[in-house]
Amino acid sequence: MFYFITVNYWSQALVKNLIRSISDSIKSSYRIIIVNNSPEETSVKNLSNEIIKIIEPGTNLGFGKACNLGIKYVYSVDKNAIIWLINPDTTVDFGADDYVKACLKGEPFTAILGTQVRDTRNQTWFGTGEFNKWNGRLYHRTASTSQSVQSTGTSPCTWVSGCSLIINLSQFDNYPSFDPHFFLYAEDADFCVSYGQKGYRIVVTDKALVTHQVSAIIGRNKSFMYEHYTFGRLFFLKKHAAPTGFALYVAYLLIVIAISGSLGSENALGRWCGLKRFYRNRNFNLDWADSNQKIASYNHLK
Repeated sequence: MFYFITVNYWSQALVKNLIRSISDSIKSSYRIIIVNNSPEETSVKNLSNEIIKIIEPGTNLGFGKACNLGIKYVYSVDKNAIIWLINPDTTVDFGADDYVKACLKGEPFTAILGTQVRDTRNQTWFGTGEFNKWNGRLYHRTASTSQSVQSTGTSPCTWVSGCSLIINLSQFDNYPSFDPHFFLYAEDADFCVSYGQKGYRIVVTDKALVTHQVSAIIGRNKSFMYEHYTFGRLFFLKKHAAPTGFALYVAYLLIVIAISGSLGSENALGRWCGLKRFYRNRNFNLDWADSNQKIASYNHLK
C-alpha cells in the first residue's frame, strides 16, 4: 500500500488540491498522512476520514522532523509499505503509482526512489541530485527524461528531492529518519547521502511524475527561507564535505552577504542569520540512536 505523507504549514488549500490530485490519479490502495506544522490552523482536522490521518505535533517541527513522525507511524502499521513524501504544493500524474510499482519491481533492492519533478511551466525542476564534497557543491540538475508512459526506468543518483521522495520500507530493518537538527533545506540530501553511505540503493525515475508550484509556501517569507537554507547547507557540509568544500562555501556565502547587504536585501539578512545560527550551534553531534529515541518519545503515536 502507498502512504502519502505531506507536511502542512498554513497551506490547507494546497493540501486539499493535493488530496484531489491523489484521488484522481492513484488507483492503488493508499492512505494520506498530514502532519500539521501549523497547530493554530485547526480546520485541518476537518480533513480527517478513513483514508486521511492527521498528526498534530503541537508546534512547527520543520520538514524532516515532521516527516519522521509520519514515517514512524506508517512503520508501526505496515513495515512493507511504500511511503511517498510529497509537498503540499504539488500534483501527481495519473498512473504515477503504476510507474513507481514497475520501477520497484524491476529493481526490488531500491530503498529510496525519487521522482523527477516538473514546474508549472512544464519544465523539469528536479532531475537528479549531485554533491561534490571537494568543492562543497550541492545541486540538482535536469536529467534526460523519458516521455513515454510505457517506459519505466530509473537512474542511480546521490540524492533526490524531498518534494517527491519514495521510501521502500521493506529494505529497512528499522524506520528510516531524517536528521532532526535540520529544520528546512538540505535534509533530503543529508537523508540520501547518509543512507547511501550505509549501502542503501538510491535512484530517480527517468520520467517526471509530479508537478510542483515552486516555493508556493516558503517563498512567502524570503528572509526566513534564506536563513534556513543557509543553516541547512552549512550543517550538511559540516557532516559530509571535505574541509576545502566547507571553506569554499563559507567564502562564497560571505561574498554574497557583502554584495547583497549593500542593497539591504532579505537575501543578505537571511543568510547572515543562518550563518550566525550555525556557528552558535556548530558543536552539536549527531547520534542516530538518540535521534530515533527522541522520535519514539511521541507517545500519542504508539
